Amino acid sequence: MPLLSGFLRRTLALSGLTSALLMALPASASQPEDLLQTLDQLEHNRPVRVQLLSALWRAEGKGDDREEVEVSVNTVINRGTDGISVTYGWPLLDRLDAEANRLLEDPDARTPTTDFMWRLDLNEVRPLLNAAAPLRREIQRSSFRTLVTDRWQGQPARRLIFDRDKTVLDERARKYVKQFHSTLEVWVDDAGMPLASRLNLHAKGSLLFVIRGEYREESTQHYQVLDGHLIVRERQRWRKTDIPGEHHETQLTQTLQPL
Repeated sequence: MPLLSGFLRRTLALSGLTSALLMALPASASQPEDLLQTLDQLEHNRPVRVQLLSALWRAEGKGDDREEVEVSVNTVINRGTDGISVTYGWPLLDRLDAEANRLLEDPDARTPTTDFMWRLDLNEVRPLLNAAAPLRREIQRSSFRTLVTDRWQGQPARRLIFDRDKTVLDERARKYVKQFHSTLEVWVDDAGMPLASRLNLHAKGSLLFVIRGEYREESTQHYQVLDGHLIVRERQRWRKTDIPGEHHETQLTQTLQPL
């Protein structure tokens, strides 16, 4: 709990640089254009060093064949003048070695930590440290629907709602998807600062007109302004896939703590 309370204090404290940035931003984000302008001003590559706490729950199968696995991984990410680097501590490296050794004795042994590591590759980590650019791209790929008055974690907010079509999928997936529904929601405060976003996706399709499947995804991101640029301080991503013979469900929670 001391770690969490310290993180919250840092999140709620705005530096002089951030306060000056707030004064320069649009007075509101009542339209997507205002939000895009705000995101442009929050996109920087300033040095930052954070601890990334990742926890994954995964389930496979149904009924008596259902298996559940939980794994947590802590890493340190540093973005400097030379690029981005990820530090893997010795406890994590020892776990990876132990799983590799177990495979020598049992080729069918579970390797949850090893299976998790792809979730820490550059494409997964980079958007956490510079959240403005990925959010702007998601908005540009979507169609604005409406703006509603809302609240986010108890504070007044406005929620922009966007619709997304099948073009957000890759070409191969679009061939098989027959039913598709996806939305993007972005919460902003009275100053137009992004507070959070939520992406929902539900797709149904068929392969060779016989194999039918369904996929659902919900991803929520909580944002923080750190030294004038936008980062993701918490990301929650839930995914579920159902096709004949394969049933997968995952819940990934990642938290960033500036160091």
